[in-house]
Amino acid sequence: MSNERLEALTLWYRGLSEKHVSTPVMISGDASFRKFYRVDEGILMDAPPATEKNHEFVDLSGMYLSNGIRVPKVIAVDYEQGFILVDDLGDETMSKRMSSADGTALCLDAVSLLGRLAAADAGDLPPFDREFMLREITIGTEWYFQKALGVTFSKRDQKTLESSSRIMIANNLKQPQVFMHRDFHCRNIMITGDEFALVDFQDSVHGPLCYDFASMVFDCYRDFSEKERNSMTKAFLNEVKKRKVVSENVDFVQFRKMVYLTALQRLYKCVGIFSRLYLRDGKKGYLQYIPRVIYNIKMICSMYPSLSGLSDLFTKYERHNVDFSSMVDECSTFNPANLKR
Repeated sequence: MSNERLEALTLWYRGLSEKHVSTPVMISGDASFRKFYRVDEGILMDAPPATEKNHEFVDLSGMYLSNGIRVPKVIAVDYEQGFILVDDLGDETMSKRMSSADGTALCLDAVSLLGRLAAADAGDLPPFDREFMLREITIGTEWYFQKALGVTFSKRDQKTLESSSRIMIANNLKQPQVFMHRDFHCRNIMITGDEFALVDFQDSVHGPLCYDFASMVFDCYRDFSEKERNSMTKAFLNEVKKRKVVSENVDFVQFRKMVYLTALQRLYKCVGIFSRLYLRDGKKGYLQYIPRVIYNIKMICSMYPSLSGLSDLFTKYERHNVDFSSMVDECSTFNPANLKR
């Protein structure tokens, strides 16, 4: 954050009340252009209006809270400058808690939150429709294959991608459409006392039931075994059956396939986003997660023969740009040999 932005943010904050006298202390940035600072009254967000969805953030904060789901409450906002003051949910994310606790148990606890979210009033949220999904898939193709690896797909490759895209999109569209956070993972779930809270919700949409759950059990930043995923998937299926979001007739194998194909679409987008964060925004730190994402893409594809061609594309081109691939290898700490079975 430039000195000018920090000075303007501090001036705005202190102008809200004569009691606002603390000095903003930076606590984090994120994958966007936002920066976060702690003050006595809460958390200051520097969210440049040219790049950030500040109106959506404020509106959605109200929507989540009205549905009984804890998120940061907006105290003050300046849309023109891109400054927001929200209440402070603390420092403990699910990601931090997982370092000293059973990650599966935490995720099982979060399943009830996902059930509440699925049953919430989605109002007039934008639809996560076919065009939306195609745009997300394009991120993976453009930024990972084309820009990072320098691949030009053959006609056969293109047909493989089109076929795989149809499978992923059809799977998403046939699900119950619900209130969807769209980035539900361990770094965006806060733990305040005994309560879960959500952050980074400004991209929420009306979309497929399994998307947020798939984001959690195929977290780009953490590994789960298949045994753990099965346990969590059974719990989520029971939760959404209890809330009558899905029919009692849906069985586990059918539901797990729905979850895994939903995860595949998101993972394909994520490999593109992590490439874009490096190539466009100079954020090298996200390269370390690409091997895990690709491993999970291939694992899911191996379960369903109609998707074998997509897995083959990743194998065929993984070293197409040796410089980029070497950079990813250098950054990565992921080792599939360490996965629990």
